Amino acid sequence: MKYCTLTLFILFLSFKAVADIKLCGVEWPPFTYGKDNHLVKGISIDVYKEAFPRMGMIFIADQLPWARCLKDVAEGYYDAVIDNANLPPYIVADTPTSVYPLGIYVRKDFPQNTFSWENITGKPVAMVTAYDYTKKIAAFSGWQRVDFASDEKVLEALKLKRYNYALIDVFSAPILAKKVNLQIKLLKPVVDSTNLYLAFAPKNNVLAKKFGATIKDMIKEGIMDKIYRKHISMSYSEVLELSQSSNK
Repeated sequence: MKYCTLTLFILFLSFKAVADIKLCGVEWPPFTYGKDNHLVKGISIDVYKEAFPRMGMIFIADQLPWARCLKDVAEGYYDAVIDNANLPPYIVADTPTSVYPLGIYVRKDFPQNTFSWENITGKPVAMVTAYDYTKKIAAFSGWQRVDFASDEKVLEALKLKRYNYALIDVFSAPILAKKVNLQIKLLKPVVDSTNLYLAFAPKNNVLAKKFGATIKDMIKEGIMDKIYRKHISMSYSEVLELSQSSNK
């Protein structure tokens, strides 16, 4: 009887883990790290590990190609996109969980240190095909956009000197550059920045509000700052200030 009860309990937990909430996203260090087609650690994953149990829920996070993840959430196959901008048709809370500051990177020995829209005009700039860049970046037609499948592919092209400029977020660029064995530098100031959210499917408006309220509680308790400092040298509050300063 004990074994039967234990088996039923395990089956219940397995069903609950699948049934509660399904998230999807891409690997984006230091916010998400993938293993066996799942996102298993990082800042965002730690935020969800704290938030969803407070809501009485269990989540799973699958690693998918970005375009597929967006499509699957919009169509209701998944409940939310991890670290997405506030864009239709998705529903977001009024409090961001992360920030996406973007900068132009060059090889460390490249003879340029500053960024301006004028000095990048007419230049080929490597970036990622499927990413939702900020309105300011999307609206700028002065550079020659060259698309790649991932940030890692962008940096590999930079390493091979196929291009001199790469548009990458300031958090993952140093991590990925180390991975491809390339020394890079950021042209200052950053190009633009936007807040990111757990972006829910249109049907999940109530869930998005509940999640937002939970994040606000975590901010007040200092939990968000602790999670960020566990992974990077800045707190959640400092990261938001970085985003705000880049948009002035």
